[in-house]
Amino acid sequence: MPIGQLIRHLRLLKPWTQVQLAEQLAMFAGDPTGAPGRDAVKRWESGKVIPGRYWIGHLSRVLGAPVEQLEAEARLDRVNRRAFLGLSALAVTHGALATEMAASIAGSDPVPLARVQTTHGADIVTASMADKASTVHLRRWMLDGDVPILRVNAAGILAKLPGQGQADQVARVLAHDEEVRHLYMTAVTSRVCAVDWTTAGRIVSQPASYGHRADFLATRFAREALTPRDSGARWCSSVMLRELSPMIGRSPA
Repeated sequence: MPIGQLIRHLRLLKPWTQVQLAEQLAMFAGDPTGAPGRDAVKRWESGKVIPGRYWIGHLSRVLGAPVEQLEAEARLDRVNRRAFLGLSALAVTHGALATEMAASIAGSDPVPLARVQTTHGADIVTASMADKASTVHLRRWMLDGDVPILRVNAAGILAKLPGQGQADQVARVLAHDEEVRHLYMTAVTSRVCAVDWTTAGRIVSQPASYGHRADFLATRFAREALTPRDSGARWCSSVMLRELSPMIGRSPA
């Protein structure tokens, strides 16, 4: 439940008005002039503003809810908000291409996805448009596509579906389809390490040759291994971290 809905639900159980909740917070905080008023409570409950750690602590005591629950919902709301804002920005750049791709997927036409490897941003926007039928088509192409480009593009979109429901299937394909794995890992390496495609391919194929940059590369992959929106990138980054681990800490100062 979003943090705003949870606050409203707990407030109504008391039952309190928004004004009364604001008054209770002021009393617990011991600072009536600096406490949030009704307008602040209204913004929290509407989702326009996410309360910070300080007020979450007081909300926990006033509403009788575990602080861990409130903090977890607040963290999830912040992640969802960043994802939404990121998607909006990506749609400006990739919207036309993603719309074309989504239409071809919905029409069970694999040709556009078999031409050239799609970008991370285009995959995210396309994934946001995919319906259940499109997911079925993508899964079939990922497993049985005639060419590696089609299989990796299908995997890339499935890996970025909202909810990450295809994460396990994508991981199995990356583990067993060598051509898809190399293409996906090269794309991830190029993007997260800010290197050209040829260099990225060499890093993937011969990570030991880049021992002098192991710490830098590991830092980039460690960050990407936590991305919430791309299960394929998480898998690839974890593999690269494992490959680089014997060299971490040995880079020259």
